[in-house]
Amino acid sequence: MRFNKAELASLVSNPSTRFDKEGLLIIMERQEGIFWRTDVKLECWCKLRGNLLFYLKDKNPFSSLAGVFVLQDCQPRIQDDAQLSDLDGYVFDLDFKDSPTQRLVTHSASDRLDWVRCIQSCSNAQIDLQIEHLKAQIASHMGNRIDQGLPLPYDDESLWTEDATTATAATEAPFEELAEPQSELSELPICETAISCDNLPLDGFGRPPNPRVICSVLQPTSDTCLWRHHARTELLERTRAPQFLCTMRFLRSAGFGADTRLRFSVHDVRERVSLTSLPLGHAEVALGVIQDATRLRLPLSSPRGECGFITLASWAPEAAAAELGARGAAAASGAGGGGGGGGLLQPPPRSSTQMFDQASDSSGRRQKGHRRTQSLPPKLGVRLFVPQLCGMERVCANPRLHSYRLHSSLGADISVLETMLESRVCCAVPQQLLSIWIQREKELLQEISGMGELSGEWRWRQMNLLEEHLRLLKDYSQAKQNIQQLMRDGVFYKRSSTKTDESLEFLPVNLHVQRMWAQNDTLQRRGLLDIVTVGAFTRHDAKGRKCGGLIKLLQESKAWKLEQSNACKVQAANDAVQATKQLRKEIVELMSQLLQLASRRSARDMMPLCNEMVAKTRTLLNIWEPSIVEEAVNFIECHRIIEEPENVLMEPMSPFRKITQQLSALELKSPELEDFATPVVAPPDLWPRGQPLMRSNSWHPSNASPSSSLDINAIYTLQHVVKCYNAHLRNLEQQQQQLKQQQQANALDEATYQSLPPSWQGVTPPSVQLIDLDEMVRARQPRPHPSQPPAGFLDTKLMSSSPSANYYRPTEEPEPIDLTQLNIEASVMCLVSKLKFFCGRCDSPAIRLRHPKAPIKREGFTVAPQQQQQSQAQQQQQQQQTPDVIAASSNKEQAQTQLKLDLTTQETTPLPAAKKGNKFTDGLDLSLTTDWVAELRPSMRKLRHAMDRLLKTARLMHSVQRLQQDVRCNRLQASIMYRRDVCFSQALTALVSALMLRLWGSELDSAYMTLLRELGPLAYFEGLLSLYGAETDMWSDMCIAIEDLSAVSFRLVLAAPSERTPMPRITGSRQALEVLLPVPEHALPHNNGQLPSFKITPVFFNIGINEKATLGQTREQHRSNLDNYLRLQQYFSRYRKLGLSATAAAVDVNCATADPLDSLHSVLGFMEQQLRANVTKDVKILHLAEDACRLMGGLRFTSCKSAKDRTGMAVTLEQCRVLVREFQLPAKHVPYALSTMRSEGTRMDNVFKNIGKHKYAFNLPQVIMLPAMYRPPVGAYGKAQT
Repeated sequence: MRFNKAELASLVSNPSTRFDKEGLLIIMERQEGIFWRTDVKLECWCKLRGNLLFYLKDKNPFSSLAGVFVLQDCQPRIQDDAQLSDLDGYVFDLDFKDSPTQRLVTHSASDRLDWVRCIQSCSNAQIDLQIEHLKAQIASHMGNRIDQGLPLPYDDESLWTEDATTATAATEAPFEELAEPQSELSELPICETAISCDNLPLDGFGRPPNPRVICSVLQPTSDTCLWRHHARTELLERTRAPQFLCTMRFLRSAGFGADTRLRFSVHDVRERVSLTSLPLGHAEVALGVIQDATRLRLPLSSPRGECGFITLASWAPEAAAAELGARGAAAASGAGGGGGGGGLLQPPPRSSTQMFDQASDSSGRRQKGHRRTQSLPPKLGVRLFVPQLCGMERVCANPRLHSYRLHSSLGADISVLETMLESRVCCAVPQQLLSIWIQREKELLQEISGMGELSGEWRWRQMNLLEEHLRLLKDYSQAKQNIQQLMRDGVFYKRSSTKTDESLEFLPVNLHVQRMWAQNDTLQRRGLLDIVTVGAFTRHDAKGRKCGGLIKLLQESKAWKLEQSNACKVQAANDAVQATKQLRKEIVELMSQLLQLASRRSARDMMPLCNEMVAKTRTLLNIWEPSIVEEAVNFIECHRIIEEPENVLMEPMSPFRKITQQLSALELKSPELEDFATPVVAPPDLWPRGQPLMRSNSWHPSNASPSSSLDINAIYTLQHVVKCYNAHLRNLEQQQQQLKQQQQANALDEATYQSLPPSWQGVTPPSVQLIDLDEMVRARQPRPHPSQPPAGFLDTKLMSSSPSANYYRPTEEPEPIDLTQLNIEASVMCLVSKLKFFCGRCDSPAIRLRHPKAPIKREGFTVAPQQQQQSQAQQQQQQQQTPDVIAASSNKEQAQTQLKLDLTTQETTPLPAAKKGNKFTDGLDLSLTTDWVAELRPSMRKLRHAMDRLLKTARLMHSVQRLQQDVRCNRLQASIMYRRDVCFSQALTALVSALMLRLWGSELDSAYMTLLRELGPLAYFEGLLSLYGAETDMWSDMCIAIEDLSAVSFRLVLAAPSERTPMPRITGSRQALEVLLPVPEHALPHNNGQLPSFKITPVFFNIGINEKATLGQTREQHRSNLDNYLRLQQYFSRYRKLGLSATAAAVDVNCATADPLDSLHSVLGFMEQQLRANVTKDVKILHLAEDACRLMGGLRFTSCKSAKDRTGMAVTLEQCRVLVREFQLPAKHVPYALSTMRSEGTRMDNVFKNIGKHKYAFNLPQVIMLPAMYRPPVGAYGKAQT
């Protein structure tokens, strides 16, 4: 630290300077030379002032200054005099935090004690305690801290907690928010007040003040008569007659009434960074007086006398509306106090805006007010405008509101209400996604264990896959458990300061909904602007490690797959499994609809469903190539270890079989629920070892399902067992290679694979034993009553173990694919014939699902010669036999010669002549058949069983292909998949929040429903990331996550009337997700009542604006922006064909142009020019994309790293741009309005919610590097932990 020597010397030598203590001290100084070092005693006169200890050159109090000690982070310590007998005097040391200890000596013990006390009391911590004590004394004795020059603390961090219910208590208006924060959205204010001042005094140098008005309220229950902070205005510079934009709202739910005492204090802010201010004066008034008066001018009083005037321009709702608002507030307070069902808020009106005139005078005539002039304070407005909210409070929580009154260019007023809310689906969407991904990992675990125990190197690969999936299962389950805990605590957002927390990485960072409502009464124009602000969709690394993002990882994975021969086969097999599951689900749904129609004997509606089912079954039969499936079956038969029957009970279980036995306790089942199941039977053990043997993990009818309350520790323990056993197998493989080199290849026999060797020290014996998960869950859940009926065929646990299960057991023999396909074809033929019979087509021939195909050369596909040599007589004979579910023959060659599968490629084979009539309906009499359902159900059950066997074979083939893939490729794909899931979860949560806000927070007209049904909405994601450093990975992750949103399907469903908080539901798989969005009843179309399903069109434009954007590369960013522009142009082409220019485009926007489509065309043309120019930090691209999205009624998202600083600048700028373009805000007023919204609006509240300070995390060099329109006001930024 550097000091000015002249100033310090002048301070010490000035006779008028008062010191805390003076006296003689002996200072021990260490003097060092080249060959010597000694301690020197220097007796001098010392002076203490604050935390500065001056020592002079000698004992004379008037001698010159020799040096100074800065007593910061210093602690005095008294030494024992007996140990320091060589020193004459009484010793004490000054222990510094980062400096050597300084020793001082006094001549008496009392003098030493005085010095120690004075030094202790001069620290900053002690001074802060004294200041707080003095403040408390002033408040307790005088009840008025404002008049003493002590401004109220703005950052009351003691009130801030992470709980969402009390989060609003620490921000700008704690008194307004503590009572009932949820009632603000639907409650009418008592009144709203705009403030202006005039004739404020000048300072001592003749300069105008920097005024700010603080409103305080007298607590009615306070015994000490304390004034509590309620609201404040913005800060204006160098003016004696300020007109403030910020208004103040008073709500009944916050405890305000007509007799509430208010105090308006005017402060002169001398320094904006530290907010050092001096009080100029104050005025006290009752709220009832403000409510009754249209315009109230009060003198400001201070100890120095009158110091100017303050004018309160207020407007309030009329009496009827006020009574309605009072009843709504009373109902809200009753509901918050734990009342009954009658404590619900009144529903908002259906009109887009409520307008309340001012109160009239006693004669009934309406009071008139003059226009604003330069000499008199303004009279702001004659009406109170309240925005229409619909059901926004049902999908959002914890609102923060700020209101403004701006001046338009025509002399009118613009009413602006800025609202920031938290989305209630912030934790629900990631939790449902994690449930789907957990189920997928369970399926893959079951696929791998269904192959059985393999031999050789394949066993090590099999254990590697098991270890990888158990790790993912543990991570997903732990993340889901953490999110469930947050939901129970009522938390609806993740703070930016915790973005590196891996336990909450599936949650989006700082997700909030920003809404601006504006009204210009003169122009009769109103509108909404909704923006979802969220942090970058990425996986933050706590150690700052960079991986290149998802784009780089996917490119590496693609290059790796090109080197692998079977990498494409793995992806094709996975796609085929997903297609089989989807077709199977759709066919089962069609069969359920057919059963419902059959119960009503509705024959007319059955044929379209029948034709659709036939088409889907044809597609199902043509998915798989028999040769590839046969190759996978041969692989299993070749490498599976078969247990000898005579050694079943004698030999111990192998570690692999113990592990797969424990996997059965994880309830690895298929998530589908169907109707056509088999009778209830007890599922067999995965590894049956005799009838009397009963294992702890086998199924019991009384056991409850452990999937809902599965312990994470059990998964972790099982993963540890697999990992240790896998390491043992690797060591075993190395030993085998060494033994082969030493010609001892027969040293390891088959017993190694049946039991663990004694030399394995990696895992203790208890960790290899079975984990009794059922017993653990049985201890938590009560046993069912003995009289409870057994589970039906909708029991998923029974279905997963029944013959109709979706996986092969390790000891089960796979069924030939040709036999499975023939069973499916026969079941469909029988079912369709019966349906045609019920529809009156008794003579219709049986339908054929597969016909001879033209010769097509396929890789790995050969035609069996037996099928080519079949005669026409054999084909006709096969058609005439009854096609029930065919059992597998013991001789495969005989089955191939007897069964006719239309997989031949011979085009010359003639088709048999169609026989009149139908063998499936022979003997049926339509007049005697009364129960159609009983006739159809057997065929449907056989069809479902056959499709289950096809799904079993498909999953077996997929697992074989994954096993043959390289181990390193599997690990790379697993890491990419996990990172992609994290980013996608954050992106989908933000998108669902925006859709729920659009469906519940504003009116839905027929034009918007047409847009959803025909095209789907546009989702514009605006990024402010710089392609430099860690933000390059964030940009890469966001590109992939936003791209993945285009594959998600959305479907509207009717919300339950009794559901307080409508919650979306997510179904499907990772490749085919469907989100069910609940909508209110009034959103239903009146014509046909059919709710639309749609997909969104996402576009992502990113422009870096901070100092790193100058250093980063913009080539990839420019290429991505061009690609997204092409997608936006294509969307506009489809949007133009809908003809919604006069409806959908004007939902929130009243454009001044004649044709909004022409405006869109010009905006996109200008945007293309800006993109082609490729200028650094060209924010005009973002502005043009905002205009295009708003004109087409799209969804808006704004993101930076934490959605706090740069996002706040971008959101407030967009709000002002909308006010200028649509509400005629003068351009010269934009800097003032922009500065007010950034320093006093909801974005500053967002900063405080995340870091606990009202400071944007910018320093001066960073602010200078920002574009001029994105710079925060002076005093609103500073050092802050982002």
